[in-house]
Order: sequence, then C-alpha cells, then structure tokens
Amino acid sequence: MSELASIKKELFQIANRMVAEKLEFNRKALQELKDSAGSETKSSAGDKHETGRAMVHLEQEKMAQQLASNQSMQSVLAKIDPEILNPVISLGSLVITDKLRFFVSVALGKVELNKKEYYLVSLTSPLAKQFVSKQKGNTVSFNNQDYLIEETA
Repeated sequence: MSELASIKKELFQIANRMVAEKLEFNRKALQELKDSAGSETKSSAGDKHETGRAMVHLEQEKMAQQLASNQSMQSVLAKIDPEILNPVISLGSLVITDKLRFFVSVALGKVELNKKEYYLVSLTSPLAKQFVSKQKGNTVSFNNQDYLIEETA
C-alpha cells in the first residue's frame, strides 16, 4: 500500500472516530436532559418551574440539532471508500498541495497525523469546492493564494 493510501485510511478512521465520539456525547447529553426534564416536572411550582422546563427544552432542541448534524456527517463518511484512489478530486480525496494537506470528507477541522497537519473539510466547503474535479499538477487559486496540487489519492 502506498504512503498516501495509508494516510487516507488513517484520516478516514480518525474522522469516523471523531464523529462517533460526538454522537455518543449527543446521546448522553440528550438522555441527561430528558432525565432533568423529568425531575424539573416534579420540582417546585410557579414561574421558576416553567423557566426551568423551558431552558431544558431549549437545550434538548439544541442537542437534537447537533445530533442530527453529526448523524449527517456519519452518513457522508459512509459514502467514502478509503480504498479507492481517485486521481480526480472528489468526496473522499486526500489532497496534498504545496501549502496544505486536506481530506475531503466532513468538516472536523485540523488533525495531526505523523507530525503533519491535515484538514478534514466537507465537500461543500469553499476550499473543497475550488479543488473538486482538479488533479495532480493543477494550480488552484483560493483566498488570493495559488495552490499547486502535488498529490491526490
């Protein structure tokens, strides 16, 4: 297996692990909020009671939105086969330029692997949009900088 293929697989595993951790956090937080809402119902009456319930409800909605977002990321990752090495940049591509390295997958930000920085970016990010359908040897302009694509996998 080539070094790029190996890096791509590791980044894919890192992304899956990060999303799984986020999902686990969301599920636990939602359960805690449900438990809290149950105990809030049994507590004192009046405005304090209603305010507490409303705050718990808002937190539940926020956490449910985060859960849905993370589930969406998980479904995007499920579409990626890290074994496929495509010379044309698309979802699942590892891109090495003269200035940065990124994996077109889901928006999880910067990760370090083998003492090098990689960015996990979504296909819909402004950066990835500029690189889609390009390949090794192409130059892409983004934010007033030119990026030479040195490798793709």
